[in-house]
Amino acid sequence: MSIVSIFLVIFSASIHVGWNFLIKSSQDPKVFSLLKVTVILCFAVVSVIYFPVQKLPGEVWIYIGISGIIHGFYILSLSSAYEVGDISFVYPIARSAPAFVPIVAFLALGESISVQGGMGILIVMIGMYALLVRRNKKDESLRFLVSLKKKDNRWAFITLGTIVAYTIIDKAGMSVLNKVETIAPAMQGPLYLIMENILCCLIFWTYMILRSNQKIKPILVNEWPRIVIAALGTLVSYSLILYVMRIEKVSYIVTMRQASVLIAVLVGWLILKEQNGKRRLAASLIMLIGFYLVGTAK
Repeated sequence: MSIVSIFLVIFSASIHVGWNFLIKSSQDPKVFSLLKVTVILCFAVVSVIYFPVQKLPGEVWIYIGISGIIHGFYILSLSSAYEVGDISFVYPIARSAPAFVPIVAFLALGESISVQGGMGILIVMIGMYALLVRRNKKDESLRFLVSLKKKDNRWAFITLGTIVAYTIIDKAGMSVLNKVETIAPAMQGPLYLIMENILCCLIFWTYMILRSNQKIKPILVNEWPRIVIAALGTLVSYSLILYVMRIEKVSYIVTMRQASVLIAVLVGWLILKEQNGKRRLAASLIMLIGFYLVGTAK
């Protein structure tokens, strides 16, 4: 990868951590997430005017629908995880999807896993184990099973599951969309993203309306600048990755982007003063080695 591409990917990863940090530090992560996707929805609705939506084939709409539903659960689980867990804990687990997508792709799509890819997956799982284990107050022993009962663990793994799921669905959907010659290749990714975001936002709004105890107005009044920044950060981060994907290998981009795991741990440890910073930093470094092996596997 060129120096410029590396810089853009790291910059994108930093922005991604940034809007996650804004969600985590909000007074109400769920409402913040709702308003963030609403801002993105406004951009999407305006953008639809300039995109050939009518040229999308029916099969692609099926993938968009499934992906939109999964993304709705993704936002719910991510914001729920940040309500009860540290960003230095939740983020590395949630963003470890690149190590688990090959497993699902092997089972669902018949793709193969190389020896190097398998080693990478194993190393990522070791890093995740280092994150999960916590010291028991009684005997100071590391208790893995005890940690699995905690809410932040459950929501972090649900978030991981949704990322793996929509990654597989989006890959299949884009494979179909790439065959549509009436839509320019440069427009296919953004068009797909916009459509699934509209459905995602509608689903999340429905969920939040049904939860009558949510107070949306105070968060909107007090945190609207942060909400707009988070929404713009989401769009800029994804746009940078799309740009780099046009000139660099996807495997290297995905690997380099996982530097966000290390950045998130440092943000949680040094800025939010979260505990277990050194251990989580070591765990994230182990996971980065695994990500590299998976991302560069043939």
